Amino acid sequence: MNQERNDTENRSETSSWSRDLHWVSLFLRAAIGSLFLSAAIAKVPGGIAGTVGYYSSLFEHSLLPHILVTAHASVIMIVEFVLGAWLLTGYRLGLAWKAAAAVLISLAIGMLFAGKTDVASDNYVYVALALGGLVTSRFDRWVLGATPAAEAKRTQAGLGDSIRELGLR
Repeated sequence: MNQERNDTENRSETSSWSRDLHWVSLFLRAAIGSLFLSAAIAKVPGGIAGTVGYYSSLFEHSLLPHILVTAHASVIMIVEFVLGAWLLTGYRLGLAWKAAAAVLISLAIGMLFAGKTDVASDNYVYVALALGGLVTSRFDRWVLGATPAAEAKRTQAGLGDSIRELGLR
């Protein structure tokens, strides 16, 4: 009898954690996805040429090679649009979070080279949020192209793995 009650409590706790982590993942997707989209939209009036010009002036006296700065500036607007939309759709979410974290790290490192440590520190906070999104992504049930049965199985497997990793069972 006691064992049955413990099993019921564990399932209830597992369900609660799974539901909460789903919402954490969803809100992180909305926050970082909208951050990427708004950053890209802000670059549209100047276009790629304007972005390259801004980056060139920002990194004029840095140690970064001009060709690297120009290449990054040439693609960042498109990358931000793609990453923002990708995170919001939820398609292959783990990969989307890894790509987002990589881009955010590149932006943070760039700001360090430009001497803008305040902006770099903000970018590292976004990196931490992206890693939080990566950790919670396996609990996200609102993803593009997933069947409800497959998502339920994926979420339960993810939570079971997390519980074992934490030593809760």
